Amino acid sequence: MISYAQALALLHSRAPRLQAETTPLAEALGRTTAGEIRAGFAVPSFDNSAMDGFAVRLADCQRASPEAPVVLPVVNVTAAGDHASSLAAGHALQIMTGAILPAAAEAVYPIEDVAVARNAHGAVSAITLTSAPAPGANIRGKGEDFLPGDLLTGAATRLTSRHLMALAALGVGSVPVRQRPHVSVLATGNEVRDAPAGQASTTPGEAVIYNSNSPYLVAALREAGAEAEYGGIIPDTQAAFTTALEGIIAQARPGQIIVSTGAVSKGDFDFVPAALAALDAEILFHRVAIRPGKPVLFAMLANRIPFFGLPGNPASAAVGFRFFITPLLRAAWGLPPEQPLRVRLAETYQARPGLRIFLKAHLAIGADGAAAATILAGQESFRIQPMLHINGWVVRDERVGSLQAGELVDFYPADPFSPSFA
Repeated sequence: MISYAQALALLHSRAPRLQAETTPLAEALGRTTAGEIRAGFAVPSFDNSAMDGFAVRLADCQRASPEAPVVLPVVNVTAAGDHASSLAAGHALQIMTGAILPAAAEAVYPIEDVAVARNAHGAVSAITLTSAPAPGANIRGKGEDFLPGDLLTGAATRLTSRHLMALAALGVGSVPVRQRPHVSVLATGNEVRDAPAGQASTTPGEAVIYNSNSPYLVAALREAGAEAEYGGIIPDTQAAFTTALEGIIAQARPGQIIVSTGAVSKGDFDFVPAALAALDAEILFHRVAIRPGKPVLFAMLANRIPFFGLPGNPASAAVGFRFFITPLLRAAWGLPPEQPLRVRLAETYQARPGLRIFLKAHLAIGADGAAAATILAGQESFRIQPMLHINGWVVRDERVGSLQAGELVDFYPADPFSPSFA
């Protein structure tokens, strides 16, 4: 049995480096960039008005005051999308938000700050000013937001809607990204059945349990940005499992990963290690000093296909995804190792040292504005109900015993790629 730190090091060393491909911007959400992206031009790309109002020269209005108002004739109007207009000395130009600024304009008066005179057709003919504007008032300068060469994303950035906003503003229509891994999910167990399709809740037969691990893993992998497919429930024999693995290996797609649940412990029906040995797989670790999920297995199959054998209990499968599969995906995409939040613990948790423990938890903001994590009841590995209430995991180091209320603990969000914590 090895430590979790040793297991992580092995995962990082064997993570595949996914190839680069180009995807349309509209399909880039959640993908990881395969290189830096920089601004190709200035944004705004021209000086423009920040307000609906009137563009002026400073010399024409710098003496304006309530005691000595200045009247400027208005001879033209420019809207957003119009070509640039000229601004003659002693005049004002009516201008709309986003419209290109005349070269001679040095400030914009908001329409609500001036007195407006209109002609018989309702068009503005003159404005009366009672104050002098500051230089550059209400003007969005060229390059004020982005300058050419500004960094938009790093070489390995997981793209959020915020990144897409910036990329679209810079006219980026396609993005270099890393491939999505293709993950095949298998279940084992003669007692396991898939929920009947198209039916409401149905009581299972005697000695039968419904398969919750595979739907969870497929969904979690897709949320993480992988392509995932369910390969079914494999009969509880070494030969059947070996055949299933051989079929996936023969039709492996780029970035292929295989994940199975169950049959990795030490019982007589735990055939996964023997099936891997029959395929000459390199078993990198089997059993890690953690709870839940101690029997977790990681191996490399033919063609360097990573294989995860997760224990069959639901919480063990969830820990296997969150703390073993997720680090491999991050490394494959070139993302840095995840760093936990450090938060206060709401209540004392009693435990002995020796194993790294992954605890279902809920982080909340108290009335005092401070964040505190509560370790939920129902930490047993078979319990699913607490998964409905967690928003993260408190992780206790194997060298530590009990955790005391008020001390700082490591907290990992339930969503490993949450934009709030990435």
